[in-house]
Amino acid sequence: MKKKKRTLFLAVLVLALFFMRPRYEPNRESVHNREDFFAAYAPLAQEVGKKYDLYPSVILAQAAVESNFGESELSGNYNNYFGIKGKGVVLPTIEMEGERKMAVEDGFRTYDSARESFYDYGKLIAEAARYEPVREAESAEAYAMALHPAGYSTNPRYGDILIEVMTVYNLKSYDEN
Repeated sequence: MKKKKRTLFLAVLVLALFFMRPRYEPNRESVHNREDFFAAYAPLAQEVGKKYDLYPSVILAQAAVESNFGESELSGNYNNYFGIKGKGVVLPTIEMEGERKMAVEDGFRTYDSARESFYDYGKLIAEAARYEPVREAESAEAYAMALHPAGYSTNPRYGDILIEVMTVYNLKSYDEN
């Protein structure tokens, strides 16, 4: 009887520790340059990548491009690191129609934390039907190239831009951990 109680106690303790563990939240104050940005947000990108079976390298590249390495008004004031549109705040943005840039105002989602933004991004890519080609990509590069045709960005060079960021900052190293 004592063995059953001890086993039950240990199981409850393990579950309690699992659910009480601190959740990773990047420290925005520690970001002073682009390398710091990737160091701060990589653990979160890896966590989201693992949960939704996505490439952390592309998640990081998108967060960097969409938030200007965490310096945009949208990321700084509203924790939206991916330019995800929706109800929240209306801000000016640049959209492309072919090769022509157009200044427009659009609505963007707002978040309470970077963590919430990263998880919403993961859920969007993992669940929206239009991102099926992104989910089916067999490499980080193919994933990046599939985003524009799926409608994530109006910039026809979006995939190339992400791949360049991934290459310059060796982001594929985060896919291996």
